[in-house]
Amino acid sequence: MGMKAKVHPRVGFYEDKLVAVRARLEAARRKRSALAWARFGTIILALLAGYFGWENQEAWWVVAVLGGLAAFGRAIALDVDNNGRIRRLEGLKGLVEQELYFVREDKPVKAAEDGLQGNDTTEHPYAFDLDIFGKGSLYRMVNRCHTEPGQRMLADWLLAPADRETILERQEAVKELGADPDGLFDLAALTQETPVRQATVDRILRWLRKPQSTFREGYWKVVRWVYPVVSLGVLAAYGVGLVPSAVFGLCCVVFVAFSASLSKRVIEPYIVLSGIVGEIGTLSEGVRMVEGRALKAALNRRLQDELKARGATGSAEIQGLDRLLHRFDYRLNPFIFIPLNAFLLWDLWQMLGLNEWRDRNKDAVERWINTLAAMEALGSVSLMHYNRPGWVFPEITGGRDFEATRLGHPLIPEGKRVANDFATRGAGQLDLVTGSNMAGKSTFLRTVGVNIVLAMAGAPVCADTCRLSVGLVASSMRVADNLEDSTSTFYAELKKLRSIIDRVKRKEPVFILLDEILRGTNSRDRLAGSQALVRQLIRDGAVGIVATHDLELAQMEAELPKKVHNYYFDVQFNGDELNFDYTLRKGVCTTRNAEVLMRQIGIEV
Repeated sequence: MGMKAKVHPRVGFYEDKLVAVRARLEAARRKRSALAWARFGTIILALLAGYFGWENQEAWWVVAVLGGLAAFGRAIALDVDNNGRIRRLEGLKGLVEQELYFVREDKPVKAAEDGLQGNDTTEHPYAFDLDIFGKGSLYRMVNRCHTEPGQRMLADWLLAPADRETILERQEAVKELGADPDGLFDLAALTQETPVRQATVDRILRWLRKPQSTFREGYWKVVRWVYPVVSLGVLAAYGVGLVPSAVFGLCCVVFVAFSASLSKRVIEPYIVLSGIVGEIGTLSEGVRMVEGRALKAALNRRLQDELKARGATGSAEIQGLDRLLHRFDYRLNPFIFIPLNAFLLWDLWQMLGLNEWRDRNKDAVERWINTLAAMEALGSVSLMHYNRPGWVFPEITGGRDFEATRLGHPLIPEGKRVANDFATRGAGQLDLVTGSNMAGKSTFLRTVGVNIVLAMAGAPVCADTCRLSVGLVASSMRVADNLEDSTSTFYAELKKLRSIIDRVKRKEPVFILLDEILRGTNSRDRLAGSQALVRQLIRDGAVGIVATHDLELAQMEAELPKKVHNYYFDVQFNGDELNFDYTLRKGVCTTRNAEVLMRQIGIEV
């Protein structure tokens, strides 16, 4: 009898949640069908009541028709709200199905857009080497943000270490948010429906920062009240016969011409803000969700406090902007807009309201957007924490330490992942890792590096225990030439090494990861250069790991017994078959597999 497959501890939660969401979605769809029949029935009843009332010359038909039309309008409003609920539930269903697929199959969910899409990260200290972005990357594993500001913030967290206080605050915030996954899904379903784009944020911020002179004079606040009194008075006088038709017609021409002349001054801000109503709605409701949560962690509470503005909540203020923009969109229907503008100066009212909103909130909008982005980024890390209950939040220490038990690569599925214990303590320490081809040296370096990146972002790491100090990963692992810059592979590596040396000389807290130093030159120069580099890095107080095929380099442990430490990955042979266990051991590798591999591809050695 085979062993029973291990069931992920979160499968039950996602299965139950999916059943509940499907039930709510089905109920909403039944309600949509009922509302369709209600609309049909109310309009038919209104028409019948009107017909019979007209035939019998009775006045009650007016009341019946108006009542039927009011019921029809109410049914439409309920249907609009219900359709929005259906869209939200369909999005939520997709999100839950993705997470259920992940925890069942231990495979990534649908890939999200990269936070640095289109940007070259090859010059970054570690992003290219450690697969922080791109297909099968750390970012795509963690990211559950749907707004572009949220994606960018999460990307920034993975690109630079936070300070110790920020890391600890994020850890506590993530623990609290991860305890309520339903709240994480509610926010994700909202932001997925109409994601806020960075272009929208930039458009709003440009409008806020640009000096606004339209209708700033104080007399316009008087005009907006006096003008409707005059125009509606003329209309009322015409209605009771006090103003002849010719005079009323001339007045209407004057009203339309005057209101149109004012509307020309509204075109520029309208163009700037048009088309963002849906995203402003997302921002408003997302901020409201954050405001309404009962949170205790210091960072979460501080983010909630950032949403307050002069006694009002951020969601209420953003909702006010949303209403203003909706009213501006009446311009799109000339049959409604022209009469409203001619008799009420509709554009003037909205523009004055927009100016007042701008004066109240111009310093708060960017803060609100960043707060929602931060909650999305925290939510992404929190869902990762919830889905991986076996991972640990590292202890952040002083000094220059890294110590972990059962440390594994976060991007390798649990069923295939091999975990190792590893520790390095104090400055001026380098660990040399030797091993055969494909034995796991490079993967181990990335395992350490990626977990440090997670730790520096405030996230849990793939280990049973972990303690480390704050620092930046600085790596030289993947090196490529550049024909455009006439840069050889060897010179490209020298540039990366120079950057690392400079950081070490400046006493920056970096953790170095070097894979096959100076691979682009001959073996004699490579060994001499590697030995010199190791001595220099140790002298300057560096900390890190160097992976190498040069077994002669491992002899430096005898030269610097308290500064250089040897580890290796081994391989077992079964004829021409290679078996790797990917287990880190202390000492120097003594087995070689290059000849076997060359024979397998047809090289006669």
